[in-house]
Amino acid sequence: MRRRRGDGERHGMPRRVSAARRPGLLPRIVAVVASALVAVTALAGCATGDVAAGARFVTSPLVRYSAVLWPFPLELVGAEPGARLRLTARLATAHGTWTSAATYTVPASGTLDLAAARPQLAPFTEPDSAGLFWTLRGPQLSGEAAARQWMRDTIRVTVAASDAGRVVASRSFELDGLASSLAVRTIYTRDLRPAIDPRLPRQTHEDVALATFYSAASLEHPQTPVVLMFDDARPGASGDYVAPVIAQFGASVLRIPVAAAADGVRSTGIVADTTVQAVFDWLSERPDIEQDRVYVYGTGAAEQLAVWAATRFPSRIHGLFVAGGAPALLCLPAARVAPVFEDSSGLPCLTDAETVVPSAVPSIDGVDGPVVLACGTQDATLPSSCAWQRALAATREPRPGDRTIYADGATHPVSVPPGLPIALPATGGQPTEKARIAFWNAVGRDLLRAVLG
Repeated sequence: MRRRRGDGERHGMPRRVSAARRPGLLPRIVAVVASALVAVTALAGCATGDVAAGARFVTSPLVRYSAVLWPFPLELVGAEPGARLRLTARLATAHGTWTSAATYTVPASGTLDLAAARPQLAPFTEPDSAGLFWTLRGPQLSGEAAARQWMRDTIRVTVAASDAGRVVASRSFELDGLASSLAVRTIYTRDLRPAIDPRLPRQTHEDVALATFYSAASLEHPQTPVVLMFDDARPGASGDYVAPVIAQFGASVLRIPVAAAADGVRSTGIVADTTVQAVFDWLSERPDIEQDRVYVYGTGAAEQLAVWAATRFPSRIHGLFVAGGAPALLCLPAARVAPVFEDSSGLPCLTDAETVVPSAVPSIDGVDGPVVLACGTQDATLPSSCAWQRALAATREPRPGDRTIYADGATHPVSVPPGLPIALPATGGQPTEKARIAFWNAVGRDLLRAVLG
């Protein structure tokens, strides 16, 4: 019997500080998450800014920001009514400079509310107080360099307002890396070997890295939910970005690598059911894991593996989060072989990812906790992505906590955390950014309920 949980939620992605010590926080959490309007990364520290009279940027006090950034209250106050201002964002690093810009007309009140004002001459068309951040464009970075810059380093983005070339206000935002202090451990074959075969010695010549464990346990929460993540190697969607966000919600993460084909849809490696069983057994022995709150996560080419694991081990998992992929097993590119083996035998698989075959979609009705599905209607990587998600949703009776997001106009990378200027076009990326917010609002809501229950 699973324990009943409450419905309390945290505001955005707070640091691990008791809500009881923040007067009025919990009501704001429920209101904010329910309306999916704003979220910030933490409620400690503050950004630097002008304090003198005159035009100035004003935002919420006592807020610490990160590169993973939901829209937040941001206003330019004391500006000249009717002025046409050019707002720019600039990030200078050793790798080069990232910039973004938008034009606004100041209303009669002299206060420009970026969460409500529609921009002109901008890479986004609808009001968005974080628009100047996620539309930053600059040098192309390697995977490791990009993950370090956006998720581990502290970077400074300066937003300035100019009137006919004269700067009238500016403010700098320190964006902290969410992964900078995250506890990370590599899981090797020797760690799982007793679960795979207790007769084998602990040290063998085949000892290799199998997974990565990110712990979210703390003195306040010595036990946490855990997310078993089948990794999505696409820029911004991999565990380097996703695991720190999940940890900020209060859940630990165990990340299993998935090798994706060049098409971004298929896997090129094979996962054995014995390995995944051993992973579940390893988690079950950890005193810092809530055994009745184990979730499975997979996006893109890894979605098929997440759905398979959720249906192969239904008694071990509580919820499922997937997006942007096919839920049916797709054959490896080079052979008619599935990416999953059960009892040392390959499973049936599909050669055509574009054609939706409902009979090949496993039923997820046995998942007793929340299920979140998402896709973009303009997905060029897998144009049938939303049709696949509908087929998967049809295998289940809707339950409290479920959310299916069919994002109009969004492209393939809907699972990249919001605020990150990654895998977005130079213009027209706002539908995808909105889809990212909706997806992570849904995932965060479910994890926060588990943490606070």
